[in-house]
Amino acid sequence: METALKSKSWNTDYLNAQREIGDEPADRVIAAVVRNHAIAKVDEMFNSLVRNDGIVPEHMPPEVHAFLDETAALPEWADPDLIARGENFFDLHWPLIVTFLFCGSLPNAYAAHRGAQVLFLTARLKTQVERRIFETAQFVLDVMAEGGVGPAGHGVRTAQKVRLMHASIRQFILHDPIWQEQWDPEWGIPINQEDLAGTLMTFSIQILDGFKRFRIPVSAEEAEAYLHVWKVIGHVMGVREELIPADVADGYHLAYAILDHQKGRSTAGIELTAALLAFMEGKIPVRIVRGLPAAMMRRCIDADVADMLAIPRANWTGALVALVDWLVRIGAALAPNSRRVHPLLDRMSTDIVQALIDLDRGGERTPFSIPKSLRAPI
Repeated sequence: METALKSKSWNTDYLNAQREIGDEPADRVIAAVVRNHAIAKVDEMFNSLVRNDGIVPEHMPPEVHAFLDETAALPEWADPDLIARGENFFDLHWPLIVTFLFCGSLPNAYAAHRGAQVLFLTARLKTQVERRIFETAQFVLDVMAEGGVGPAGHGVRTAQKVRLMHASIRQFILHDPIWQEQWDPEWGIPINQEDLAGTLMTFSIQILDGFKRFRIPVSAEEAEAYLHVWKVIGHVMGVREELIPADVADGYHLAYAILDHQKGRSTAGIELTAALLAFMEGKIPVRIVRGLPAAMMRRCIDADVADMLAIPRANWTGALVALVDWLVRIGAALAPNSRRVHPLLDRMSTDIVQALIDLDRGGERTPFSIPKSLRAPI
């Protein structure tokens, strides 16, 4: 994999072009399924992927089996040592990473006014929004747990599942009249390459940005290792090689090039953010601090983005977050290798994870699964 910075090519014209490109290998497989088995088979396959936490072989046509075999291999530049170090970093900080995911990464993703449209169209109901939140957090844990991107790891298989779901959604939106009516061509191809790269940055660079905003020390080696795991998963998910950053510095260029290109006020972004806030606030047991998720979001993202998403202004909990910021810096300096950087952040992280564990998934799906390799959150 090249090591030179790629960011000079990530200009507006380039990113606009990426919005017209899907995922050719996965799209070709779905087109073959339609051609050989009819669109009903894609619908059956998609429902199986949604309702099951793995990929159920008997529901998959032979074209999909071949695709899974072909795309399971890691890229030749994947570094096992870097992967292991990235997993160790996640093991140390994973509850806090989940908090940064919910309070920073996802809101920034919702601020992408074109990319957020497909999330909005496919998650209209409250239960679907909560399911999406659940699945996003589970995806991160599957990828980053020890061995997640190994030969038998859940991370690679989960990434393949998500890739097939993306291709199925593109098929439905682009070719089904009911979906076509709701899709504006100005938004580009659904789940296009810019959106895929932005998603990759959501799980990697935007998480590292959370640590930076709270001034929690992360060594350069830890940051590069954490990003490396996601670069490998990006490859498995069908992100084009030219959109996989060379290193963390390059990743920041890409993440903010995409955010600057995409950010804008939209009904989709506002409603997705409101649903995320409602989920988080509804799971905080102490009513007096239920403004904390909004305050945390405003601490984890830029003010103009928070305003675009109509995130409420921080109440008194804004001062609490500022105090936490100060105490976290002191705690991190005194105990740089401790996950427990501050009791309030620890508690918020735990409440979020507990809410995921308690989420009702209709009885037919497995509950939120914390891999055995990860330590207890508190």
